[in-house]
Amino acid sequence: MSATPGARAPIGRETTVSVAVVGFGTAGGGRLSGYGAVPGVEVTAVVDPSPERRGQAARLLPGGRVFASYEELAASGDTRVDVVDVCTPPALHDRLTRAALTAGRHVICEKPVAVRGAQARELIALARERGRLLFPSHNYGTSPLMRTLRGAIDGGPAETGATGATGATGNGADGPGGGIGRLESATFRILRDRHARGVPGFAPDWRRSAELAGGGILLDHGTHCVYMALRLFGRAPAKLSCTVERPGGDPGAVDEAARLRLDFGDGTCDIELSWTSGERSNHYAVSGSDGALSIDDGEVTGRGRAGEWRRSLVSPSKDQTHLEWFAPMYEDFRRVLASPDLWDGPAGEIEDTARIVEAAYASAASGGRTVPI
Repeated sequence: MSATPGARAPIGRETTVSVAVVGFGTAGGGRLSGYGAVPGVEVTAVVDPSPERRGQAARLLPGGRVFASYEELAASGDTRVDVVDVCTPPALHDRLTRAALTAGRHVICEKPVAVRGAQARELIALARERGRLLFPSHNYGTSPLMRTLRGAIDGGPAETGATGATGATGNGADGPGGGIGRLESATFRILRDRHARGVPGFAPDWRRSAELAGGGILLDHGTHCVYMALRLFGRAPAKLSCTVERPGGDPGAVDEAARLRLDFGDGTCDIELSWTSGERSNHYAVSGSDGALSIDDGEVTGRGRAGEWRRSLVSPSKDQTHLEWFAPMYEDFRRVLASPDLWDGPAGEIEDTARIVEAAYASAASGGRTVPI
């Protein structure tokens, strides 16, 4: 694929795309399995610095090629790659995304695509210059729990695609009372007894490395919560406040707990995150003018004008890779990839997410002061 500046190069859904997975840890391994379960894609290369991980990838990818670095892949002259899927720790996202876009490849990037707003804007500008799609791997956005939350607000089938307009459809609130009316507040509480660990062979504790992770739980799981809030409220907040906790109060350590309030003017979203809570649980709730809905791990409780109802979902704690969420996210990617007029949607979400997380760290550094977005 040539890198014609300024000319957007969509790929229709009927065309098989060739993907290189860069980073073969937990996310990359899950992604390889996910690609094998959906039509219209062929993984032709895997990149990882670990000989152990490259060996495993080679066994799982008959006929595919494995490389120790993206530079090795680029030097190979392999022109089959249409899409680079960046699955590395966050500190490597910027360099790899820039290299892939410059080479004329579309990019799917693990969250966070960027850790600062300015960095996000630079990547978006490069993608536009090269005519390629930069798409965030925001898998919670097309998950059953997000479709349930969105459906409670809409009072019908949810639309949760990365464009913020028409996305993957879900089952709505699935309750007899309809929607919750105008959204007034949301609450996300994600508690863990430890951070998620990486694979043997490459820095299993990279999430506690400022050099590799770029931040702690606020950047890690907080990114999911931020883009979920953006999709629920349909816009960025006007202001926020945030506090974080670091082990022993060490300013050089990554944050292991955070409390964040996003203020949308006519509604708020409160986010609580911890790697040190002593338990593993997930709580998501939305409240509106006509009712409320909450999800506690896999149990959903709704309350509306017609009364209260309950149902069950698969808990997001079941699998760290969330492999069952891959198909709807990939379908969203292919839908957007085929329609360049939709490409600005993911770009906007990437930038808003980055600048909100950046502002949250700024607020935390000032002792929790409220800061504008």
